[in-house]
Amino acid sequence: MGRLIACVFLILGMVTAMDRALATALGALLRHSQDRFIALYRPDTPSADVVILGNSRADNHFPADTVGRLACGGTAVNLGMGGAPTVVSAALWEDYLERHPAPKLLILEPTAIEDDPAVLADAPMLAHYSPRIDALVRQADATQWAWNQAFHLLTFNSNQTLRLLAGMLSDTSRDRTLDGVMSAAQKTQLSRAPDEDWDMFPANLAALDRIIAAAQARGVAVAVVITPLYQPLARKIRNYDAFFATIAAHTPPGVTVIDRRTAVTDEALFTDPLHINRTGVERLMAGLAEPLHRLGGCGAPGEVIAGLPGGVSPASAPVQYSPPVPTVAAAGGGAP
Repeated sequence: MGRLIACVFLILGMVTAMDRALATALGALLRHSQDRFIALYRPDTPSADVVILGNSRADNHFPADTVGRLACGGTAVNLGMGGAPTVVSAALWEDYLERHPAPKLLILEPTAIEDDPAVLADAPMLAHYSPRIDALVRQADATQWAWNQAFHLLTFNSNQTLRLLAGMLSDTSRDRTLDGVMSAAQKTQLSRAPDEDWDMFPANLAALDRIIAAAQARGVAVAVVITPLYQPLARKIRNYDAFFATIAAHTPPGVTVIDRRTAVTDEALFTDPLHINRTGVERLMAGLAEPLHRLGGCGAPGEVIAGLPGGVSPASAPVQYSPPVPTVAAAGGGAP
């Protein structure tokens, strides 16, 4: 009996040791990935002049190279993550500030406030590198977190790991802009969808507060930029205007709120109801040229406008929009 127990403990010890060794090796391998989230945790990653936060609407609507050119010709890193709630953005932002110099400008696309804070998208894999992300995983799913502690390889049990490994075999473009247009099936599905209310999760609002407070404490300019939504979708959101007005009212003095929900309305410029395509992004960037060069402390506007993609001129996009959300507010957010 004693030998049997000893054998069981020996096997468990061997499994545990192999798990720890393989997880450490895989984590070290992925650290060499060019993935923007992994790069956040590498000490040799160059600092950025602009950081972009949010969900997929931040990811796909703010091409880093273009934003960097418009904001003084500097560098930008886009940490927008598809489906990620604001609590994830806050953890990524705090991790960034802990490891890198503060940027000059922080751009927030605020729609992630509507994403469930218990659904962490692709963030759980980053728990290997980040105690903050690990704490979010524990809060969202204590059972899964306990299994991850027992077997470290489970942290990497995701499609994100496979994508990162595949990306290491080929050059990964920084351009996350979407191409294509909405299909007839997408439009039909939307037309049949019931009306809905967007949730204003308190945990996400608290995370937004932390993001802004950390930025302002370091002298970082903050811009909350609301990007376009497909208007038939907007009409199905019963609290559409109230949702964004609440966000604007929630922002403290010193934050610039830029409402670009209607900067793109042509359905040919949407790849799905939540995301504009490449041509739509070019139009959005044209409309943001002036506020970005101002927030970035740039020189003459013409110097950055000349670098816009696709030959789009700022005149092709209106500069001002109507309430309920303050538009290109000078210093200070607040209720309209």
